[in-house]
Amino acid sequence: MKLNELNIKNFRGFEDRGFLLHPQFNLVIGENASGKTTLLEAAAVAVGSWLLGFQGTESRNIRTRDVRYVVDDAEGRIRHLPQFPVVISASGEIGGMDEPVTEHVRWRRELTGPNKKTTQGDVSHLKALARGYEGDLLAGQRPVLPVIRYFGAGRLWQTARPMSRLQGSETSLRDELDNWLEKLRSPIFGYLSSMDKGNSSADLLRWMVEERRFEIDEERESSHLRALYGAIQSMMPELESVSVNVRLRELLLRYVDGRTIAFSELSDGYRNVVAMVADLAIKIVMLNPHLAKDALLKTPGVVLIDELDLHLHPKWQRRIVEDLRRTFPKIQFICTTHSPFIVQSLRSGEELIVLDGQPTMGVANLSIREVAQGLMGVDESETSERYGEMKDTARALLEEIEAKKPLAGEALAQFEKKLAEATGPYADNPAYQAFLEMKLAFGSDE
Repeated sequence: MKLNELNIKNFRGFEDRGFLLHPQFNLVIGENASGKTTLLEAAAVAVGSWLLGFQGTESRNIRTRDVRYVVDDAEGRIRHLPQFPVVISASGEIGGMDEPVTEHVRWRRELTGPNKKTTQGDVSHLKALARGYEGDLLAGQRPVLPVIRYFGAGRLWQTARPMSRLQGSETSLRDELDNWLEKLRSPIFGYLSSMDKGNSSADLLRWMVEERRFEIDEERESSHLRALYGAIQSMMPELESVSVNVRLRELLLRYVDGRTIAFSELSDGYRNVVAMVADLAIKIVMLNPHLAKDALLKTPGVVLIDELDLHLHPKWQRRIVEDLRRTFPKIQFICTTHSPFIVQSLRSGEELIVLDGQPTMGVANLSIREVAQGLMGVDESETSERYGEMKDTARALLEEIEAKKPLAGEALAQFEKKLAEATGPYADNPAYQAFLEMKLAFGSDE
């Protein structure tokens, strides 16, 4: 599954916008409040429509808070006027793993008014295709199911609270575990919680522990667990190995320099990426278990990631796009970012969506300064904003000294006062003040 076009009308901040999407990687940039997350939410409505064809899953509908409002000022009375209909329409491709595209599909979701439900009438073609896949699956056939996933900006993967505290008793804890194991046996386990934007690291570790127990009980490797290990190592080449410790109920990462670090002890940036990759890998192998060790390489789908640079050091920001491409080569990614390093890592301008400016055809060979200033509107990107203010203040004062010199008497006193006021905010830089005072001394008659 891939999205080719996405059209948005009266959805949050967008009155009427259309986007053409790259089949492999899409990076959305823009200032805060320009609509980056709004685009992802609209894409979630579009791709989530695939889940309408599978019983027991939840899609992403258009919600009341998604409605665009305009402000009306009538005699000083401010009113917010909801704009209907809210429309998300899309076109895309549904196809097999190694075969040509089998279906070109157009579909549309609408919210026509308050207290209404999101329409499904114009999604019948896509829904019928999904039901066909579900029918084949339940009949014992092995279709390749596309993965659908949305990771929101609030996805800081915290260790979940102990279930005993949440459930209140040993019996309810056991019931909760039984319910999870029952879900684990579902053929659509990989579609559960796909649109939730976040997940619990406890659930990820629970799945890994169950797979490791399978290996111990059956005395053979789990190709699915090995695929997950491979995904993490693909994203982190500095690792020598990855393993699950059943006794500790922990994922252990062993580095080539000899260190061993538990998942729970990783920094926020590393824990975020490891959990995101593990989540995707689990969903993929559960949707397509018959692909075994090749599941990650052969499974298509659409993955949405808000703030791809979240908690990542610039060194990893520079390579994260290629890491994802290499690890999940069949997946179409749609991501947002504020990082010029990630923009610079794209292969072509066709992969870049600029919400508040003009796109460019080439980004791979641009410098960080060119990306920051030319595409992201950051002036003086090589220095801090404060440094730029200091330089502008110095330039203005020096020009005034040159224009008025020689300075003497009352004029000199007034300028000395002005100099003190202008350089006061930069009192922590005595060399800066001394330089300007020296220039003033040379420009006076005293």
